Amino acid sequence: MRERIGLLAGLLAGLVMSAAVDGCCVMVRAQETPPASSATPKSHRMPVMHRFSYRCDGGETVVVYLRERNARVIFQNKSYAMKQAEAASGTRYSNGAIVWWSKGEEGFLEDDTNAERPLKLAENCKLERTSGPGEATGSGVVSGTVAYRERMAMPENAVLIMQLQDISTGGAAPEVIAEQRYTFAGHQVPLPFELHYDAGKIDPAHTYALSARISVGGQAIFLNSTTDKVITQNNPTKADMVLQMVEGQTKER
Repeated sequence: MRERIGLLAGLLAGLVMSAAVDGCCVMVRAQETPPASSATPKSHRMPVMHRFSYRCDGGETVVVYLRERNARVIFQNKSYAMKQAEAASGTRYSNGAIVWWSKGEEGFLEDDTNAERPLKLAENCKLERTSGPGEATGSGVVSGTVAYRERMAMPENAVLIMQLQDISTGGAAPEVIAEQRYTFAGHQVPLPFELHYDAGKIDPAHTYALSARISVGGQAIFLNSTTDKVITQNNPTKADMVLQMVEGQTKER
C-alpha cells in the first residue's frame, strides 16, 4: 500500500513540475514576442534622412547620410553602409571594418580591418555649412543619451522625440529650434542621439534647453522633468538625460 501511495505521489509531482515548466516557457515566449506595430504605418515610423558634408585634410570630402542609427558614408566614390556602435565619446558608426567617428562638428574616417594598426582614410574632417534641399542648414550639433530608471522594455513602435528649444520666451511656449524623432525598432535605453540645428538661429543672449519624450501610439510615456540647458552661456553641447514616467502610466505595457 505504501509503495502505491509513493508511486502516485511521484506521478503527481511529475505532472505538477511539467505544467510549471510548460507555463514558464509559454510566459517566456510571450515576453519574447515583439508587440505588434501594424497600427503605426511604416511610412510614419521612418524619420527623414539627413545629409552632412565634411571637408577633410588634403581636400578630401566625406558625405554622411543619417537615418536613426543607420549611416551611409560616401568617400572616394565608395559607399559604406554602417550602423551606430558604442563609443566612449562622440558618435561612432561602423560596418565591421570601416568606421566613421564624429564629435560635434568634426570627424574622421578610419579603416579598422587591422585592429592593431588602424588606417586613417580621412582626417580632420569639418562639417560644411550648407543650405541645399535635404542638407543640414547649420553647423551645430547637440548629442547625448536618453534613459529611464524603470525596468521595462519599449515596443518597436515607441518613438523618442528630441527637441532643441529656446526657453527665453517668458511665459510663452518655447520656440522649437530643431526636432528629431527616433523609432525604437527593437532597441532599448539608453538611446544615443545627435540633434543638428541651424547655427544661424542661435542667439548668444538666449537660453536653450533640450526636451525629450518617449511616446507610444501618440501617448507620452516618459518625459524629462529637468531643464537640460545647452549651447549658450557656457552650457555644454552634450547631455545624458534621465526621463520620468508620466503620471498614470504603468510598467506593464
